[in-house]
Amino acid sequence: MNYSKSSNKIRRKKISSNNSHKSEIQSDVVSLQYQLEKNRIDRSKIDEDFELEKEIFYRKRHKKRIQRNNLISKCLSFLLVLAFVGAILASVIVFVSLKGAPTVTKDLIYSNYVTQNTVPVNQIPDNLKNAIISTEDKRFYEHKGVDFRSLVRSVVNNILSDSTQGGSTIDMQVSKNLLTSEDRTMKRKIRDIYNAIQMNKVMTKDEILGAYLNNIYFGKGSYGVSNAARKYFGRNVQDLNLSECAMLAGITNNPARFMQHDEAKRRQKVVLTHMYNQGYINYDQYIKAINDPTPFKSEIA
Repeated sequence: MNYSKSSNKIRRKKISSNNSHKSEIQSDVVSLQYQLEKNRIDRSKIDEDFELEKEIFYRKRHKKRIQRNNLISKCLSFLLVLAFVGAILASVIVFVSLKGAPTVTKDLIYSNYVTQNTVPVNQIPDNLKNAIISTEDKRFYEHKGVDFRSLVRSVVNNILSDSTQGGSTIDMQVSKNLLTSEDRTMKRKIRDIYNAIQMNKVMTKDEILGAYLNNIYFGKGSYGVSNAARKYFGRNVQDLNLSECAMLAGITNNPARFMQHDEAKRRQKVVLTHMYNQGYINYDQYIKAINDPTPFKSEIA
């Protein structure tokens, strides 16, 4: 009997323990389910908030895009109007500047030569022609009278710096020397551009170069390469060597300064460097010409 009671007690303890364990498990399951449900609700709330923030973000971005496009559209419209007005003003300025301008012909060019002592371009040394081209207008044989790259670069340089830089081609300088004037005006510049373009329609590049070389001022009252060769070196232009050609070409940049021998010698090195860098002479010729004292006739006398 005692054994039975004891067994019942043990069984009741086991059942009680099992019931307690089951209860704990059930409690944990309920707690877990609650936590999962709570997490699901929180996640749903987070997703809703995210979607709302995303919608707000895209609305703002869309609004900014519309504002930016409107601003760009207004700026483009303003620039188009400005360009249109500028084109009209430019057309008027060009029309006024060219009004009364003579038709450019070979006869017009030749009739305006400043000296009668000229020399055919094919008798001028190649070194002298190359020295002038490499220093004054290195794309002379490539453009049709106006080197727009050099022209734009000179305008930008003159605006952004205190130094002045010319953008005139050899063709434009022929126009200035023979057809227009030395006036620093927009009208003269426009005429020189127009004349240079027209000149290329009726003359070869060599003919234009000959007109330039036969009329350019070299200082000391000398116009043209023939007179300059006689004045500075006492020789015919056909007989000038490389160093003499480079020195004469250098003088044209600023005759008032470079007609002095020491200044002309310094400028000669610049010209020879241009010629060497552009492939007109080799290194040995370059060194030999620099080392040549190249005296003026007045220096020898």
